[in-house]
Amino acid sequence: MRKKGKYTPFAYPWRRIEPSQVGKTIAWLTYGVHQLGQWFILAMVQLSKRKQTRWSDDYQWWNWQMVYLNVFMAVYKLVHGHIFYDGLAIDVAEGIAQGSVVLILVFAIIIAIPYRGVVFGYGKRPASDAVIQFVRKYHGYAMSFGTVLNFHYHPVEGTMGHTFGFIYQCMLIWQSTNFLHKSHRNKSWVLFLETWVFIHGTLTALIQPGIGWQIFSYGFMIMFLVNQIFQTKLSQNRLLMSVIYTAFFIWAYWGFRKDKAYYRATFIPISEYLCVYFALGVGKLTEYATKQIPSLKKPIVITSAVGATVALTVGLAMTLAGNLTVYNDY
Repeated sequence: MRKKGKYTPFAYPWRRIEPSQVGKTIAWLTYGVHQLGQWFILAMVQLSKRKQTRWSDDYQWWNWQMVYLNVFMAVYKLVHGHIFYDGLAIDVAEGIAQGSVVLILVFAIIIAIPYRGVVFGYGKRPASDAVIQFVRKYHGYAMSFGTVLNFHYHPVEGTMGHTFGFIYQCMLIWQSTNFLHKSHRNKSWVLFLETWVFIHGTLTALIQPGIGWQIFSYGFMIMFLVNQIFQTKLSQNRLLMSVIYTAFFIWAYWGFRKDKAYYRATFIPISEYLCVYFALGVGKLTEYATKQIPSLKKPIVITSAVGATVALTVGLAMTLAGNLTVYNDY
């Protein structure tokens, strides 16, 4: 979909000009089945007795149910895409889809605070911290939303951007399948999932007109250098870290040599960190409120968790739609 041959950034173009009402209805129904199915399996496991839901090296009943559900939906997606083409993009703003993915990265940062801190290795908190414990226990629902929504959002296209995007979505779906399996919390694997957005975001932006690659390439690389790298052994070698940072600054100087718009590189880091501190702040306020009114603990926790997730997703969607004046020159 193009308007008079022009491309509008963050206005998703991969849609039919005349969508099929039948195809759209089927897309929404199957998304609902996939989404509610994953949430139902998660809830059933968490409501089970603790002795029956321990971390294991073997696949348990819930893992196999996830396998059946996700494999069925993958086959469905391929068939539906070739018949009707459109995913949920015909009705859902692209900012919502992108915002839900950023939310996955935000929760990943919070979960990793005990072993890599928040910024440059600083700000570590014990795993026993109430907010971190809550996010670790219930992050699956929000991450499932981001993963499943994006899986059903895009059409089955063969462009480089779509291909790498579907590879990422399949890896996230595989991660959701393996919950409570020991591979689910393998730190190297989780780091790989986090950093894949650098590859996908960069390649997708490069094949499109404009300077979007500056936002995604430098933005996600900054997140790696100020946060994610501090769970690796690289961070223990000061000389090597100095070389890495110097190489990044040289690359940034080269990348912005024509327009000098360095502020674009801060878009993703600032967005993610604002979300991280917002989530931590809401968590602390919720913890305080439940201590003051213990009789309303469940309603308070549920309201704050759902409210914070919705607020973050919508806020990110509005930001990604170009509503911040300083960043809307892409």
